[in-house]
Order: sequence, then C-alpha cells, then structure tokens
Amino acid sequence: MENHLIPMDHDACGVGFVTQLGGAASHEIVKRALEALKRLAHRGGVDADGRSGDGAGLLTSIPENFIRNCARHAGMELPAQFGLGMIFLPRFGEGPARDLIEAHARRLGLECLGWRSVPTDSSIVGPRATETLPLIRQCFFAPLEGSAQFEDTLFRMRKEVEADAPCGTYFCSLSSRTVVYKGI
Repeated sequence: MENHLIPMDHDACGVGFVTQLGGAASHEIVKRALEALKRLAHRGGVDADGRSGDGAGLLTSIPENFIRNCARHAGMELPAQFGLGMIFLPRFGEGPARDLIEAHARRLGLECLGWRSVPTDSSIVGPRATETLPLIRQCFFAPLEGSAQFEDTLFRMRKEVEADAPCGTYFCSLSSRTVVYKGI
C-alpha cells in the first residue's frame, strides 16, 4: 500500500444503470439517472464541511446534435466521425497538459480539432472541493485518415496520456460513442 498514489484514485466505486427498453434516445433517461444519483447521495463520501462530496458521473451516448451545436459555438465544425474527450485539467499547468494530449493525438494519427470550456456552476461546491477543483474541458478529435479502429486509437491515446500526464490531468471519457459527465 505504500506505493499507492492517492491522486490516482478517481474511478467508479459504485454503478447504477438506467435504460429504456428498445434503446430509443430520450432526455427522460437522463432525468431519471440524475434523480437516481440524488437518491444515492447517502452512499457517497462527504467531507466534514458537509458540502464537498466525492463526485458522481453519468455515462451516456454522445448527444450528437447538442455537441455539434456546442462545437459550432466554439468555432468548430465537426466531421462525420469525431471523438470527444471529457477531460479534467490542472488549474495551474493547463497549457502543458493540453500540449501533451495534442502531441499524443498527432503521434497516433489523430487530429485535434479544438478545445471547449465546459460551463460549470461551482456555487454549490464545498470549500474543500474548491481547493482542488479542476478545469473541465472538452477536446474533439478526428482520424487523419478514415479509421475502422478509431475507438481503439482513442482508448490507446487515453491510456498513454494518463501514464505521461501531470497530476490533475484525467480523462472522464474519450470516445466516439459515449461521454461521461462528472460532478464534484
């Protein structure tokens, strides 16, 4: 246990599952998942300040129309095939972390299409969580050449970046199919 790195503790302890039979996309599923998270607040860790939790997340299919609109507002037109990274970056040192991510992407034959700051509301975050609150960014990627292994390449990139990146750099998700929204 002495070699255990506390900053590397960040993945799911418990998992819930909400779906719609038939697989039709619906915002109702998201609403139900958020309600389930609220009802499980007693299962999460809360700091002595009573407001700093250990976070929770929601995995969903990429809401393509919404994401394309967000990217357009950030000055990007997304191609038919794109990958979306939901990334926590260190508040101090964002530039080097982004440079590292982009370098790994290029090396693996991916084009970084651009970055987007994710709107957040930190007004309910407790004082303890505020001390370590990351920057939340989305990064968009496309294969330089059509790639049947695009999802595999994104996975490989995520693992390589996580091994090389400075502390505080964490991919909530990196995929052409799904996205994880996390709250603290």
